[in-house]
Amino acid sequence: MQRTLRTLALALAALSTTTSVARAETTLKWGEHLPQCCSMYAAAAQWAVDETAKRSNGDLKIDINYGGVLATVGEIPSAVENGVIDMGNLVTPYFPDQFVINNAIPFFWPQPKSQAELGELMLKWHDEVPAFGEELAKYKLKLVAVRPLPPYGLICSKPIRTMEDFKGKRIRSYGVALPAMLEALGAVPVGMPDVEAYEAMSNNILDCSAADIALVDAFKLNEVAKFFVDVPMGASWGHIIVMNTDKYAALSDSQKAVIDSLKTDHQSELLRLFRAKEAELVAKWSADKSVEIIKFPAEEFLKATLENPKVQAVRNSWKDRAIAAGMPAADAERVVKDISN
Repeated sequence: MQRTLRTLALALAALSTTTSVARAETTLKWGEHLPQCCSMYAAAAQWAVDETAKRSNGDLKIDINYGGVLATVGEIPSAVENGVIDMGNLVTPYFPDQFVINNAIPFFWPQPKSQAELGELMLKWHDEVPAFGEELAKYKLKLVAVRPLPPYGLICSKPIRTMEDFKGKRIRSYGVALPAMLEALGAVPVGMPDVEAYEAMSNNILDCSAADIALVDAFKLNEVAKFFVDVPMGASWGHIIVMNTDKYAALSDSQKAVIDSLKTDHQSELLRLFRAKEAELVAKWSADKSVEIIKFPAEEFLKATLENPKVQAVRNSWKDRAIAAGMPAADAERVVKDISN
C-alpha cells in the first residue's frame, strides 16, 4: 500500500513538473502587414521566429500572421498598444505626426548613408538617447529590431531619363520628405502604402512607385512596370519591430534576454538577405531584359532636390518638431549631426 502511494505521489509530481514546464512556454502573436512570400522582411521575420525558438530551447515561440490578417499597416501600432497582437512592424514614415522622434531619418531624404549605417544609427539612438524609447513607450511599444530601407529608386511604366520626364508623373509617395522631393522634380506625389502600388499601377493611377529593387520583386511590380530609375535618393527608414511593453514585462528574465538578443543579429540577417536578393535580381533583369535599369544623372537629381526650398524646409523642420515632442535640444542637435555627417 505504501509503495503504491509512493508511486502515485511520484507520478503526480512528474505530472506537476511537466505541467509547469508547459505553462512556462510563451507564444507571442506577431501581426505583419507584408505577405509571407517574396519579401526580405518576411524572410528575416521567419529567421527571428526560428532563432527565438532555438535560443529559448522552445520556451518562447512567435506565431506570425502575414498579409495584414490581424491588423493592416495603419492599424498595427494601436493593435500592439491595445494587446490585440503582441508584436508587429511599425512603418514609422506612415506616422510622421505620431512618432515624430522615431521619424528622424525619413525627414532627411535624399542622403548618402547606407542601409546598414542607418540601422546602426537607430539602434545607437535607442541605446543612448532616451527620447526615442520614451516616445514608443507612450504607446506601450518597445523596440525589438529594426528594418532600415535599402537605397530607393523608382519603378515606372514609362522611362524617365531626363529632368523633363519627371514633369507630371504620378508617383507613389509617403511620409514628409519624399513628397517634397518628388514635387521638387516636377512630379505629382500620391500618398499610398506599398501594398497598394501594384493595383494602382495596373489601373494607370500611378506612373511610378518609389521602391527598392527587392521590393519591386516582392510586390511583382515588374509585371506592370518595366523601367527602374536608379536615382541617388540613398537609403532611408522603414520599420521598427515593436512589442507591447506589458507583454515584454511579463516574460521571464531568460525570455527577455532572447528577445533582446535579436536586435543586432536580426539586422545582420536582413542586410545579408537584401544584398543577395539585389545581386540576384540585377543579374536576372540584365540577362532576360525584363526590367531596364536607368542610371539617372546624379548631379541633376541632387541639385533639383537638395537646392529646393521645400526639401530644405522639411529637413530643417525635424529638429523643432522633435523638441516640441519633448526631446532635449542638445539631443535633437546630436541626431541632426549624426544624420548629416
